[in-house]
Amino acid sequence: MSDDPTPFQRRFFADRDELVAARWWQDVMHDADAGAFYMPGSASSRRQLLAGFGTLAAAIAAMEIVHVLSEDRAGPAVTADALELQRRSGWNVGAPDQRLPYPSATSGDAEGHNNWRQTVEALPADMAPAQSRLLPYYVPTLFDVVSIVGFRSDLEAEHSPDMAVADARGAALADLFRPARAGGDSKSDTALLVDLPGGEAMAVATAVANVFEPVFLFDNWPHPRGVVPSHEVVAAAVYYRPLLLAARAARPEGTPPAYIIDSRRLNPYRDESDAFDNRYLARLPSAAALQRLGIRHLLYVTDDPVDHEADDLNDDFVAFRDASIDVKMVALSDFWRTGGGGPVGTYSYGGSLHPHVWFWHSYGWYRAPAPAPHLEPTPVGLSRGATFQPVARPTIFSSRSVGGMPGFGKQKPSGFGRVSYRSSSSGEISIGRSGSLGRARFWSGG
Repeated sequence: MSDDPTPFQRRFFADRDELVAARWWQDVMHDADAGAFYMPGSASSRRQLLAGFGTLAAAIAAMEIVHVLSEDRAGPAVTADALELQRRSGWNVGAPDQRLPYPSATSGDAEGHNNWRQTVEALPADMAPAQSRLLPYYVPTLFDVVSIVGFRSDLEAEHSPDMAVADARGAALADLFRPARAGGDSKSDTALLVDLPGGEAMAVATAVANVFEPVFLFDNWPHPRGVVPSHEVVAAAVYYRPLLLAARAARPEGTPPAYIIDSRRLNPYRDESDAFDNRYLARLPSAAALQRLGIRHLLYVTDDPVDHEADDLNDDFVAFRDASIDVKMVALSDFWRTGGGGPVGTYSYGGSLHPHVWFWHSYGWYRAPAPAPHLEPTPVGLSRGATFQPVARPTIFSSRSVGGMPGFGKQKPSGFGRVSYRSSSSGEISIGRSGSLGRARFWSGG
């Protein structure tokens, strides 16, 4: 027993659930209204202590009852593939009252028409390749979401300043591959793989659509809490649709493909309770499929210079290399503004007046025009994509191909593109990877 007569004084007050014992202890130690202080060893203190323990036990029991009742009401936690859950329970499952943002919404499409809503349900068919040989590799998953009335009613067309710049740079890229350029060589044995952020990927797809046939590989659905903001891709597709349709009608048979993917498909995710994991993998054609299409070269188009391809592409790129398909990179930022052409301007490779000379001299797939004595110096500061060679490296996606149709056998790693949810007896669904968005307040899971 302590002889210290100094009365107990509260220095800190905590009111969080996990500190309920601390809160009770402080209340026992100091009852300001009664003016009574806890004195260790006294009979009244022991009675206070026992009463406090009873209060604590009752609180714990009540918490457990709430836990059990909540589990009974909400049902057990279930983990499912995000896309399967959306198809079964609604594209905005768990967030029916949240709307998608369209910060760069426009009043009309690229041709200024504002009646696109009347025909938007045809978007999956309109985005499909015209050539039957490319149709098996088209992934219409994302565009299929326009068949849902709730999504379609809030959809907007969208065109951002970044998309406008990507469009201009994409036009400069397409110009390098026109048959009339670089000695008239046909470039039908080269395919593009455009790996850019959603709306910019759609912009470049449109810009190159007269020279390459876009094959879209977007394999998820939007969600109000989605890790991947893929609704922006749909909005950009609505904007560019008339231009893409016009290019499709004018393209000749045998035009090489440009595979289009969203670089945000692998956005970082760390089990946030307020996010819906709608990430997905790029489903590229196999090396054998590219060979059947007559493809000998693949140009990987990124936003800025990178050291290597995205992780989910490494196995594919190594397989292409082993099949003697030459893979090189080019960054969209390698195309610099040369001036003129309105607020966006015109662009060329390295800002050169003779971009074909420098590009094909570096990449070497086709004959470069002979440089004239008056040409400007070699552009400085370009990426080193022309020297890129695929190298096998360990990723979370390594060795996850299991066969099946070309490009369609890739497996997701454990926990990738999956969500946890609970269903109540009334049919209401709460989502959250850890169950923390459910109504069972005291439940936690892994």
